[in-house]
Amino acid sequence: MTNKLDAILDFIVLDDEQNPVLNEQGLPTLLQGPVGAKNIPELIAKGKIGNLALFAELESKTEQWGWAGAYYNYLVELNEVEQYNANLPAPVAKEDGSITEVEPKPLPSAPERPAIRTVEEVLEPYKVTIFKLERQSQIDNAIVEISTGKKFDADELSITRLANALIKHWQLNDSDIIPWSTADVGTGIMIDCTKAEIIEAHQLATDNFAQTWALNS
Repeated sequence: MTNKLDAILDFIVLDDEQNPVLNEQGLPTLLQGPVGAKNIPELIAKGKIGNLALFAELESKTEQWGWAGAYYNYLVELNEVEQYNANLPAPVAKEDGSITEVEPKPLPSAPERPAIRTVEEVLEPYKVTIFKLERQSQIDNAIVEISTGKKFDADELSITRLANALIKHWQLNDSDIIPWSTADVGTGIMIDCTKAEIIEAHQLATDNFAQTWALNS
């Protein structure tokens, strides 16, 4: 039995000399497996991609611990079968002279260990979807800085608002003031921006949008 434990040494309790700690049945004790695993397809469907690498690593480890648990159950069954076979009843002679023998139980088969998957391999089926979500996140959180140092939100809605402001105030001179809530002040706080600054912010925002959207699209 002991040599069969080599396959799960990384998953069981070891003593100070790195030998398996066995119970009276010659079976080991499994260590605590990973916790906190998440349903990756569900996270992606909800657009929650911030910690996918962490959860992909957890999923890979969980797969290995799932195998370790199956292997432990195999050892339990193997131990029971070996004990049963070692204590088979003696053959019984019938009145007709025939002999009845109890057949030994077949030994169970050890479960095959799955390959250890990398984070990239776990996430490969969702690669395209993740890329699109990341690209959309970049657009949704984009900020541009104009030559005067002011920062403007550059998401799709903000681009539309900038464009609407320019359409509304098309008759103003470049030096005229258009109050605007920039990205570097508190929400709802309006500061004076020139029309020229709004034009520059709109140009930078649309350029950033085009570059981000075209990236590997």
